[in-house]
Amino acid sequence: MTADVHPFVHPFSEAAEGTGPAELDYRGPQGWATVVHRAHVGRFILLGAENTYLVREFEPEQSRTEEPRTWEYRVGLSGPQRLRIEAAEQWSVSVTPLEQDEPEDGGVFSRRGIGNQTVELAEPDPPGGAILEFTRIEGLRPTSVFLRLHTDFGDQAFWPVGDNDRARFLFGLDTPAIWSTAGRVEVGNAAGCAWRLRVLPLSAARPLDGTTTRGTGAEVLVHTGAPAALALCSLSDAGYGPKAHIPTVQVRVDSLGYQVTLSAEHRQVAAGAVLGLGPGPTLLQTGGDGGWDLHTTGLDTVQTFYGRFTGTGGKVLRYTGPPVTVRVVTRSWHRWSGMVTVRTLTPELGWQDWVNTKGGLPGRLRGERLDLLPGMLLAVTGPRDGSAWRILRTGLVRRQSR
Repeated sequence: MTADVHPFVHPFSEAAEGTGPAELDYRGPQGWATVVHRAHVGRFILLGAENTYLVREFEPEQSRTEEPRTWEYRVGLSGPQRLRIEAAEQWSVSVTPLEQDEPEDGGVFSRRGIGNQTVELAEPDPPGGAILEFTRIEGLRPTSVFLRLHTDFGDQAFWPVGDNDRARFLFGLDTPAIWSTAGRVEVGNAAGCAWRLRVLPLSAARPLDGTTTRGTGAEVLVHTGAPAALALCSLSDAGYGPKAHIPTVQVRVDSLGYQVTLSAEHRQVAAGAVLGLGPGPTLLQTGGDGGWDLHTTGLDTVQTFYGRFTGTGGKVLRYTGPPVTVRVVTRSWHRWSGMVTVRTLTPELGWQDWVNTKGGLPGRLRGERLDLLPGMLLAVTGPRDGSAWRILRTGLVRRQSR
């Protein structure tokens, strides 16, 4: 027997009511539905869009009572959809529409929603980079919420939110085509969660104040101070057991043509990035599963070396010896995860050479050659597999740096 379909046209002033299985053609806006079930046994099933379970109550038959009891549920509706009640006695459904926001704090776009949706974004004026902010307002706390940016040019960006209540993402700087037309942001894995999306100008980035800044998950920060070396520290402990999840945090440095990403896990420290090279501010994008610390060190106090140097992970170093040619050697047997990258800057903070030394036998035996002059800075990104690396002096420079 097919259940009758009831049009549910006026969610603001009246409720849909009935007994037993039914289908509701909900035609209202997104909002919170209050579902009341009055029955002798708590057996109630309500499905929403794409046959998603909104309520699934299975009380055994032996729990049946002589007098009817009342259950009340609150579920989120993302907009017009077909609702199907498969098991119930007497029920009613009413909807309170979700309030909408106006842009504030210099923002150009603000939109509230419930559940999984794809939202059309307005183009910033003037065009350029922007910050996309996701805020969890109320409802369930799904742990795998994500945003995915789509454009008419086929560009995509995937941003995990995780179980954080707020996340900010930097976009539109290195892919200008995203703003050639309005982008579309998909909010996924957000069933039962009310949220807000905002587009903010870059001026809303969180300042990187002092020597240490702490946060969690995805955040956009800006550095406007003196040039400094950056280190990232993960605040998460390692998991337990062979299948334990190991939280990882990252920070991406974006300064004109200079981009580098640092990654760390379970209380590790990653370094090797330089901030404040100008002429504009340096933007930073953090991300990952847990908490992080960002620590800055003035370039006049970084570690120095004269001849050879052996290290692990990333570092910012200053060379104090005479003009030489050195070899950058990795100690890893893994070709790609064992790669070490070295970028050099003049004492005046102008970029010079950079080399990538891949792991494996050639990287262990030969490495890559690099010219150094007195006072040069080296920004080293170490192998991802944790292997050591070396800078070995070979002789005097006989050629100009590229």
